Amino acid sequence: MKFVVSSLTHLYAKLIHLYPVRFRSEFAEEMQIVFQDSLNDALKDGIRSAVILCLREYGSLPFNVIREIWHELQRKETRMLPENTVQSPENSASAGQAIMGSLPFLIFGLFLILLEIPIDWKLPAWFDTFAGLIFVLLLILPAIGFGIGWVQRFPRWSYPYAGMAFVMALYIANVTTPGLNILGYPIFGRELWGWRACIPLGTAIVVALAVSRSFRPFGKLFTNMWEDWSILSYLMVGLLPLLIAFQFDEIDRLYSLYFMVPFAVLLVGMVLLYLRSTSTWQRVLVLTIGVLAIIFPSVLGSNSYWLNHDGMFLSGASRMLLTAGKIALIMLVPAWLELLRGSVRRLRTT
Repeated sequence: MKFVVSSLTHLYAKLIHLYPVRFRSEFAEEMQIVFQDSLNDALKDGIRSAVILCLREYGSLPFNVIREIWHELQRKETRMLPENTVQSPENSASAGQAIMGSLPFLIFGLFLILLEIPIDWKLPAWFDTFAGLIFVLLLILPAIGFGIGWVQRFPRWSYPYAGMAFVMALYIANVTTPGLNILGYPIFGRELWGWRACIPLGTAIVVALAVSRSFRPFGKLFTNMWEDWSILSYLMVGLLPLLIAFQFDEIDRLYSLYFMVPFAVLLVGMVLLYLRSTSTWQRVLVLTIGVLAIIFPSVLGSNSYWLNHDGMFLSGASRMLLTAGKIALIMLVPAWLELLRGSVRRLRTT
């Protein structure tokens, strides 16, 4: 049993090196001692208690590491500010938070690009494995971001993670991925993913609940949106990559590729500008330009393809443009209502 404790403690000590240097120098030794003592105590109650302890500690470690990394980025950014500068995380996200917020859009944009690379291009053998890893990361990353957002009481950057995590789980549960290989192993073949698509989200919820020990942080998911309605628009922006994928489904890959590259850049740029904006009108303007610059070109591009391939009449294209307008309106109305609400408040206070 001593060997088991020693091995698990040694592994935990190695994983602690993932934390930033400043955090390690202050807490690493204490964390290792606490883990070892807790493990010894748990083993006295049986193997089950020890397993639960290890699952909790090892499972929460990725969330804590990422949290400390961006805290370190925030500290560095704060030290660079002039002494008389007041930093307001409610108005403008830090550089670390902006990077975290844009990360799922970067991964999704990369996946959209990889998805449209023509089959007849002679690509190296590792390409399929890389594409498979990106797909799995796309399923796991939103769940991780959702869990971290839960622990952090859902800061602004975390909202697209929440939308992506739930929508991706529901969508992937009803699809098959024939030909998808991870490290040479096929993933489920033509079998539906089913409940397995919900494992990352379910794990994130369990770990976040174990770390926070309360459902109260989850309530902030909704109260934050009530305090700032533009956050609801930002949450729905997380659905744009999936809408783009649907729009270009079954269209020639090379044709679609010309659209996916600028769309990926627009998605990441929109999120970065939104999170770094310092006022409501700036955030609303960024969302409006970004959503319109993505939705309508994607519809026009796909319509143009089908019109040229006798797959659609002009009446059908008009209906799709009208639908695109409705989607854009649904996404942007909360943000513009927040801008209006803020203007009314300012008028009342003057």
